[in-house]
Amino acid sequence: MKAITLLYIVNATLLLLHEIESAYEKEWEILKLPGKITGFLLLHIPIIIILFYGLIEIEKNTIIGLIIGAILGFGGVIPYIVHKIIFKRPDQFNMPISNVIIYLNVLSGIGLLFLSVNLFA
Repeated sequence: MKAITLLYIVNATLLLLHEIESAYEKEWEILKLPGKITGFLLLHIPIIIILFYGLIEIEKNTIIGLIIGAILGFGGVIPYIVHKIIFKRPDQFNMPISNVIIYLNVLSGIGLLFLSVNLFA
């Protein structure tokens, strides 16, 4: 398995774990998203489809795979920005496991972004 594929899988897994916790924390209220849990779940359908499609394409080393990889890599940094900088709340996304997921997601996201951009060039 290629390093980029492994980083893609790790980053995607960490993002999905974060999204599971996001449902627990009612992130739609934090971000003022419409539709409550229903809207939150519907929003994730195309995201998850693209995530799985990107894995297939990144393994084939296609341009679209590298683009999705770069986007997903950047996406690995988003939970940190949102929950540790913009909407920092001591009672949300602050359990030890939450922090492990968020900080590992930053590392895997930066690695995936770096590999995707370098292979694209």
